[in-house]
Parts: sequence; structure tokens; C-alpha cells
Amino acid sequence: MNRLGRRRFRLSILVVVSLLVLTLVLTANATSEDDEVENEAVPCPSQCLDMNLAKDKRSPGAHIFYLVLLHNERTVQDALPLFRSIRDPRNTVVFHVDKKAKQLLLPENESIMALRREIDSCACGSTVRIDSVHHVEWSKWSMNLPTLWGMRIAVRAYAAIDWDVFINLSGDTLPVYACDAMAETLDNLPYNFVTSRSCETGLLPTNVYKFPSWWHKRSHYTREGTEPDPVIVYTDKKGETRNQTMVTHFGSQWVILQRKFCVWLVDEMSRRDSLPSKFADYLQMSGKLMTDETFIPTLIMHMDPDLAQLPKLYPSYDTDDDEEDGIDATETQQVVLWKNQTLSDITDVRYERMDEHIPTAFGRFWTQQRYIVPEDSLADEPRAWGPYFLGVYDLANIRKSGALFVRKVSLHVDPNMVQLLPVSRREEIPEIQWPIEVIVTEKPDWHRRFQEIQAVMEEERGKALHDEKHDDEL
Repeated sequence: MNRLGRRRFRLSILVVVSLLVLTLVLTANATSEDDEVENEAVPCPSQCLDMNLAKDKRSPGAHIFYLVLLHNERTVQDALPLFRSIRDPRNTVVFHVDKKAKQLLLPENESIMALRREIDSCACGSTVRIDSVHHVEWSKWSMNLPTLWGMRIAVRAYAAIDWDVFINLSGDTLPVYACDAMAETLDNLPYNFVTSRSCETGLLPTNVYKFPSWWHKRSHYTREGTEPDPVIVYTDKKGETRNQTMVTHFGSQWVILQRKFCVWLVDEMSRRDSLPSKFADYLQMSGKLMTDETFIPTLIMHMDPDLAQLPKLYPSYDTDDDEEDGIDATETQQVVLWKNQTLSDITDVRYERMDEHIPTAFGRFWTQQRYIVPEDSLADEPRAWGPYFLGVYDLANIRKSGALFVRKVSLHVDPNMVQLLPVSRREEIPEIQWPIEVIVTEKPDWHRRFQEIQAVMEEERGKALHDEKHDDEL
């Protein structure tokens, strides 16, 4: 083979290699785009096809009224797997889209249309509604409005529906357990949960004075020595004037509330001179921040205990993983008791990862790794204190906690979670946890390699043409 033939052979090899690389690039891109967001409709589960599951019959377990809060494109997309996990003839599902993101409701928005198609094709007997009523500003009183609105329509507009429990969820939440297991579990937990241990307040609302005096939330809500706790003057249902000193208690904006409590709160909020209405006025006029963490938790701690129906707890000690999750081995955890007063092994009603950037109010410091949002992801980078996105490496802790819900879970961070949850039994949750000292190999940059091959190919082509011209001249 002469010199020109050898060059042409090398050139043909480079062309073949470049085509193979290009195929790999296109295949990888197509796969990543398909995997990134799964908006395709899935076959309707067999149990949903039996429409003889009449809603007028009392199905076993708790009937749940879900309020799902959506505030951006990502949470609308993440709400699709959430809806697939909670649709059930026993359940009512109401979606509230933040008014500042109302454009998401437009027909041309593919994310909301994917959700609507799923609702239309396979609601599985559940009652479903999508609405946009309130404009929510983070940390302001408006954070309470969608939940209070949802509670009101649950009590008033859906009064004829036989629901037992009201639960508000962010669109990027997933239930840990499937509908049958969740219905049975909540039927045996007849309590009002207004907090979770993962939010630092334990399973019961925490008196603000139990936190260190330097804690930013305590200093915002109290002015020791200069400003006493507020005394709310209100009128009870009998028309008698009363006063109540309201000591702030912290909990969570995410709640699980019994119907009895919801009816009470909706009725009380409809009276402008009631304790809840007057307390809400005080929080708004005084400009208190994070009132979604304090309004209901504080109210419930100043109520008749029979109406409050707070969780019954049993103390246990966690000494196994003090190095793993930064919890002091002497710290007492609380385990929820079932309604028959036996241990449930539930230490977190919702599993979240919070406040990892600094020691918490009680001196805890998280040492585990956490998921970082890719720069090209639709997911937003969490605030420095969380909540942080969860993935498969958190499954061991989720299983151990006994949590009923997990947040935040996103198709744009770790879509594997959608494939693994929900489960029917805790034993089905894989005990996968964060690896220690693992170095992840760098992803190949196929686009850059393709450009390099193209450059070499062009150079070889130029040389071949130059030599060919030179040979012709000879």
C-alpha cells in the first residue's frame, strides 16, 4: 500500500470512529432526555380498573384528603409520580398552584397537561381538583393560606365525602407506603401531627423557650425582659370574652390533621373574634416570620387536649448511629404509639434533611453527605439550611425512621426514588446508605472527544489532499 493509500485508509478509519462516537453521543443524549422527566402515561393499575370500588361504600382504613402544593415547573412535574402514588377510591386529591405560577395552568404547559391527562385517564376512583387561589411569599403569613384554604374546602365543599384525615404535601413529596398500607397505618394513628423530629422540634410542638436564647427563631419571637408573650383577647362560642397568653410553639408547615380538628379550626376561623382569628391577626400585624411553623402548633398547644389529639409517645434511646448522623447518643428520641398503645417504631412522620450547614439549635451537626443539584437540572439549589433533596442513599435512614412521607424527592435529582417508593411493607425498603470515602469517576465528555476527533480528521484530510496534489504534480 503506497503512502497515499495508507493515508486514505487512516482517514476512513477516523470517519468510522467519529460516526461511532457521534452515535454514542446521540444515544446518550436521547437516554438522558428520556430519563430526566417521565411524563409518559403509565398503564392504569389493575385495581383502578375495577370501578365497582364504589366511593359510597366504606373501604377499610383511613380515607385521606390530600392537599398538594405546587409552586414551579419542577414541582408540577414531580407531582405526577406523587399523584400515581396516592390515587385511590378512598382519597381526595386537591392541587393548589401558587398564583404567581398560574401560567403553569395554561393548556400549552406540557407539565400540567401531563398531570391532567393522568387524572383524566386514571384517577383510580379518587376525587381530584386543580385550582390556583393564593399568592405565597416565603416566610410570610401567606404561607398559611393554601393550607387554610384547603382545610376549608375539605370541611365545606367536600363535607359529603367520607374523609378522615387531612394531609398537606409539597409536590416533591412521596409517600413511603402504598395506599392500602397508608390507610391502615393512619387508621391506627388517630392523632394530629403538626411537626416531625427531622425538623428539630421532635414529634410534639416545642416551646420556644426550650431553644437557646441566641437561636434566631427564638430571638425573633421573644423579647425576654422587654416584651411579654402576647395575650389574646377573644370571644368563645358562648359569647363570653376570654383572654389567653400564647407562648409560641414551633412545629412544621406540613401537617396530618384529624377531621374533628379541621372542622373546629375552620369554624373558628369563620368567626372574626375567635381565638384562632385573633391570634392570626396578631401574627400578621406583628410581622412574625415563619408563621407556617408556629400558627397551628401554637394553637394546638393551648387547646383542650381531647380536641388537640396530639401523638402518644414513648421514649427510646438511639445509640447506634451517633457518629453517622451527628446525633448525641444520650439524646432521647420519641417513638409514636399505635392507638392500642403499642410501639409503632415511627420516630419521624416525615423524613427530611434539614440544617446541615451549621450546628442546630441543640448542637447537633450533620456529617453525612447530601445530594448536590446538577447545574443543568431543572431542580432548584436548596437553601443553605435545607430541606435537601433525597435519593437512594437515604433509604436506610428512611426505613429506620419509620417515616410515612419523604421530602424532597425529584425526578431531576434522583429518579430512582420514584421506582423504589412507595412500598407495601417497611422490609421492602432497601437498606442503602451513603458510602464512605467513595470517589466517583468523572463522566466522559463525549462532545469534547467528538470535536477532537473531528479536528484530527480535518487535519488528516488536509494532509491527504496536499500529498495527493503533490503526487499529481510529480
